[in-house]
Amino acid sequence: MLATIAPSGPNARLTMSIKNTGAVPITLEMTPFRATVDGDGAASRVDEAKDVLIYPAQTEVAPGKEQTVQVRYIGDPAIADARMYGVRVSQLPISAPGFVPAVGTSGASSDVKVSFNFLSHVIVSPDKAKAVIAVKDVGRAPNGDLMLTIANTGPGIAVLNASNFTLTDTAGKSVVLEPDSLKIGEFSAFMPRQSRRASVPAKLLVGLVGTITPTLTVQ
Repeated sequence: MLATIAPSGPNARLTMSIKNTGAVPITLEMTPFRATVDGDGAASRVDEAKDVLIYPAQTEVAPGKEQTVQVRYIGDPAIADARMYGVRVSQLPISAPGFVPAVGTSGASSDVKVSFNFLSHVIVSPDKAKAVIAVKDVGRAPNGDLMLTIANTGPGIAVLNASNFTLTDTAGKSVVLEPDSLKIGEFSAFMPRQSRRASVPAKLLVGLVGTITPTLTVQ
């Protein structure tokens, strides 16, 4: 899940709903974090309880039932640049369904524990903070891949998995590619004032000649 909220006022919160579709109760722990991304597109998530409040922080959900979780931004309300936070939902380990513990000759039993975790990301953005994306061709790699730099010079966060990506060659021929054709690392969100390296596989450039002009439009 990816949601956007305001840094202050009634829109500085959201509600998550977690449903237990299993046959046994689950115990969950919710931990807030702040997310950053480096120039290679690798995400870093550091626990952050000062800026984000979660209620309840722990809960047990019965089979077939749902639990609503309130997430509120309580950090600096006057931020100029957007920030990305998130919630890590961790299920405390339980025995695997249908598993019967084995009892050894010493009388001790063995067990297998399983648990599930997922991440939900939240963008905290001032109303007028918009991303400004520019993409530039910086040459070819030895294997023929098109090498690019992508810069976000604006105060907003851009999520590139919801974008239009077009390559146009010297002759005016254009190819429209899926956003995931653009290799930008493991995280598609571009932070404010960030420049990152990117590439397009050579096999997607077949038929294009001369200088290639890339165009990236974020939705």
